[in-house]
Amino acid sequence: MPDPIKDSGPVSVGKMKITENERAKRKALSRAPRPRVASTLVVTCGSGENLRILMGQRSSRHDFMPSVYVFPGGRVDRADSYAKYAGDLSPRTARILQAAYPLRRARAVALASIRETWEETGLMLGADTEANRNINNNSYDEFRRAGQLPDLSGVEVFGRAVTPPHRHKRFDAWFFIKHLGECALPSISDSSELLNVGWFMLEEIKSLETQRATDMMLQVLERYLKADRPPETIFYSRAIRGQFKMLQFP
Repeated sequence: MPDPIKDSGPVSVGKMKITENERAKRKALSRAPRPRVASTLVVTCGSGENLRILMGQRSSRHDFMPSVYVFPGGRVDRADSYAKYAGDLSPRTARILQAAYPLRRARAVALASIRETWEETGLMLGADTEANRNINNNSYDEFRRAGQLPDLSGVEVFGRAVTPPHRHKRFDAWFFIKHLGECALPSISDSSELLNVGWFMLEEIKSLETQRATDMMLQVLERYLKADRPPETIFYSRAIRGQFKMLQFP
């Protein structure tokens, strides 16, 4: 059976923007850093031409990709493996993630995207629950105090990208999507990580200052949204011997 993403043609790759500060930090390293596992969540609301996507602008103070607009996301933390949750990974997403990690770690990768979305945009994607135990993590304890558990329902993986070795920070980033359906736009807020947080239409995003990885994943996202069904594999970008490779995973 054909894959609706794999068979839809190549993804174009723009030029990666690197500041002089980032270039100097990489030059100071004797070797390329090992990629850290990270998780990104694309939250969508509405449909068609009215589809809105949650994004924010990284602070100019960041030493990695300053000032550009991104989806909420960040590193997977130890607490993500121990947090209680509602719902669960879909069989498709579980299968794809388990090609790389044990099930508990796979859930942690997805949960990290929900936690980071809360931390960076003030959007709590949770399900009602009775009070559960404190795990000494401020974000998950905020869910608990709100009577919520981070909800994995409807979270689907659609891409993966590894930062190339010429950057001073590298991430093995997994990209997830959570569609909220036709609803009023939820309240959001700026944070120390993201400024100018907002719900943007695809055409609006094209006029924002973004990075190569974000532009690339927006193309993958558009194909994902147009497909009749989620693909059996996901788009996977990584550099091999200095050359970008557009692969499929698993």
